[in-house]
Amino acid sequence: MSRSREADSALQLKIFQVGFVLVFLAAVLYGVRGMMFGSKTIAGLIGFCSLGIAAVFMLDDKFWLACPVLSVFGLGFSIPGLPFSGIELGCLFVPVVYFIRLAIRRDRPPVFDRDLLILFPLILWIFAVFCSKPTGFVISGSKTIGGRFYFEILIGFVTLVALSAQRIDEKGAKMLFHALLVAQIVALVKGILIPTETSDDAVAMVGIEPEVRARYALIGCVSIYTLLFARYSLSQILRSVSKLVLFCTLGLLTIYSGKRRAFGTLAVVPLVRMVLTKRDKFLTVAMAFLAVVFLCFAAMGDGKYYELPRSAKRALAVLFPKYKNSANTGGLLDYFREQMREQAREVIRENPWFGRRGFSMRFEETAWINFGGGRTSEFAAHAYAGNWHSTWYAYAADFGIPCLLFYLLFFLYMLRYAWRGSREVVQGTYLPTCCLYYSFSLFVYAAFSFTSGHSARTLISNCITYGMLLAIVRGYRETHSELAV
Repeated sequence: MSRSREADSALQLKIFQVGFVLVFLAAVLYGVRGMMFGSKTIAGLIGFCSLGIAAVFMLDDKFWLACPVLSVFGLGFSIPGLPFSGIELGCLFVPVVYFIRLAIRRDRPPVFDRDLLILFPLILWIFAVFCSKPTGFVISGSKTIGGRFYFEILIGFVTLVALSAQRIDEKGAKMLFHALLVAQIVALVKGILIPTETSDDAVAMVGIEPEVRARYALIGCVSIYTLLFARYSLSQILRSVSKLVLFCTLGLLTIYSGKRRAFGTLAVVPLVRMVLTKRDKFLTVAMAFLAVVFLCFAAMGDGKYYELPRSAKRALAVLFPKYKNSANTGGLLDYFREQMREQAREVIRENPWFGRRGFSMRFEETAWINFGGGRTSEFAAHAYAGNWHSTWYAYAADFGIPCLLFYLLFFLYMLRYAWRGSREVVQGTYLPTCCLYYSFSLFVYAAFSFTSGHSARTLISNCITYGMLLAIVRGYRETHSELAV
C-alpha cells in the first residue's frame, strides 16, 4: 500500500515537472514574440520560469535553498521586468513550491507548535491596524511604500511556515553553505561592477554617486566574513596563514566601505561565537585587544604620517570622537538619524496605541520621494516610507506600542531559540556551521537594531532567519534520534 502511494506521488511530481516545462516553453515562445517589441516583462517571466525549472529538476526536496540564496541579494537585485527583489522572489517561490509538493504529498504539512505561535500576536495586530486603515494590497509597482510592505510581511510569514516544515540534514547543510558562499561572492562582484540605483532604494541612494555606491557594495565582505567565521574557529584561522590573510582582507575592505554597522559586525561576530560555543575565550579577548590597539595607532597617525580614506574615517567614527563631527566623514548622517527618531517620537506621542496606522499610499504623502528637495523633504520621504532607521521606533511609530511589545516578545524568543540551538547542534561540520551563521545574524541584528531597521523589511528577514534555524535544529534532532534508535 505504501509503495503504491509512493508511486502515485512520484507520478504526480513528474506531471508537476512536465507542467513546468510546458509553461517555460510557452514563455520562451511568447518571449520571442514579445522581445520583438522590447518587452522586459516577458524577459523577466522567462527568467523566473527558468529559476523554477532549475529548482524543481536540480534541487527537488532541496527547493528551500532558493530562499536563503536569493535573500543574499537582498532588495537590490531583481530579474528584469519583474517587480520583485531577490528576497521577495525567494519568499514567493519557496511557499508556492512547498504547497504544491504538499498537495501531491511530497512534503510534510506544517506544524503549528509554540515555535510558530509566538509570531501570531504580532501578525494579528498588524492585520488589525491594516483593517483600520486599508491602503491597498500592492504586489507590483512601488517597492518603498504602502501595501507593498504589507505584501512583504505576508510572504515573510508564509515563508516561515514553509521553512519550518523542512528538515535540513548534514548533506543539505553542506549544499546550503556552499550555495550561500557562491551567492555572496556573486552579489559582491555584482555590486562593485554594476553599482546601479534601484527603485526600491530610491530614497537611501539619493545624491550618492555611482563610485560611492560601488564602495558601499563592499559591505558584502562582512557577509562572507560572517559565514566563514561560522565555519572556522578563531584558533583554526590563526593556525592558517591563508585563512588569516583572507579574514584580514575582508575586514579591511569592510572598514573601507564606510558602513558603520558592517564595521561593528566585525567585532560582534567573534564575541558572539565565543559566547555561543564557549571556545577560544582567551584568543578572542586577546585578538580584540590587539585589534583595538591597531586601530588606535591608525587613528593617531592619521593626518600626521598618512591620510586615511574618507570612508574609513566614517566607519571609525564609532570608536574615535575626533571623526564623529568631521565634515569629511559625513557627520550629517548622525543628525539625520536623530531627526528621524524625533519624528517617530512625535508620531508615537500623537497615537501610542496604533502609531500612524500602518503604511501610507496617498500620493500627497509619497510625492516627497520623487519630487522633494532639501534635507527637510528627505526626512519626510523617509518617514512616509517607514524608514525610521530604528527597529523599535519603527514598530511603535507604524503600528503602536503594543505592536512593539509583540515584536520584542517574538525577537527574544528567536534569540532564545538561536542560543539553545547553537548549543545543541554540535556534531557534524556544516549543520553547526549553518546554525551558527543564522544565530550570528540574529545577535548582530540585536546589537544594531536601535540604529537600523524597518517594520516590514526587518520582519521578512527575521522570518527567513528563524525559519532556517527551525529547519536546521529540527533536522539535526531527527537525524540523531534515528541514529540513536
